[in-house]
Amino acid sequence: MKKEILIIDDNPDIRSLICNILTEKNFLVRSAANYDQALFEINKKLPDLAIVDIKLDKGDRDGIDLLKHIIRIDKNIPVIMISGHATVKIAVESIRLGAYEFIEKPFSTDKILNYVNRAIETFNLKAEKEFIENKLFHSFDLIGKSPSVIKIKKTIEKLSNSESRVLITGPTGSGKELVARKIHKNSIRNKEPFVILNAALLKENSYEKELFGEEFSEGNISFGALERANKGTLLIDEVSEIPMETQANILRVLIDQKFKRLNGKKYINVNIRLISSTSKNLKDLVEIGKFRERGL
Repeated sequence: MKKEILIIDDNPDIRSLICNILTEKNFLVRSAANYDQALFEINKKLPDLAIVDIKLDKGDRDGIDLLKHIIRIDKNIPVIMISGHATVKIAVESIRLGAYEFIEKPFSTDKILNYVNRAIETFNLKAEKEFIENKLFHSFDLIGKSPSVIKIKKTIEKLSNSESRVLITGPTGSGKELVARKIHKNSIRNKEPFVILNAALLKENSYEKELFGEEFSEGNISFGALERANKGTLLIDEVSEIPMETQANILRVLIDQKFKRLNGKKYINVNIRLISSTSKNLKDLVEIGKFRERGL
């Protein structure tokens, strides 16, 4: 099936140029010249990809507002932001808000096609991954009618209706991730991300980066698990492996609902539900000083 792309730019020459480039490559193309036209096209039918100019018709609303609108409807729709006047700050902000990529004008035909093809490929891979994960998830269930299984099911139902933090314990292979997924799937956050961080697989000096993300001098950003799980659920598997100092930092995020990326200056606001799992006895670890008594 042909992919449909929406081009939003108030410059008729740029708009026409991109439309012609993509039409020649057998894409279906729609276009809009200003915010109101774009909003009409987006609400009429979501495209498979949007190319959005940041500055639009000198109005109060701009491409960033359209990016937010698209992401609110479907966060998986790739959005490529373009501009000839944007600052590095605006470019970084657009990526942080969920844009797939930022391209500075003027750009070559090869460059725009490269980003479009990559964005669509990424979208297809995400859709395929989500389909497989959902299929796998629904192919497994808690079976049995023993008192223990019935008790677990009732506990999952109860926890799904709350926003409390959860700790799941049990030996390796006992289904801790399955329980966590079911709690998320049955909760009000079920349309939002479910992110897994396996603490046992991380190197000693990488916990903070994997959790909080990192900002680099050239403006690039590495998003951490906390940010990727925003509005959804974060499962920290084998939470006993998290260093004491990092445990304290995570707890501060849960209390304040904000944090800074490594090398970052700006606070990132998040709203996550934390589920932790472990195959170890945390009480024993608390007694020997390897886990915080005020746990996660």
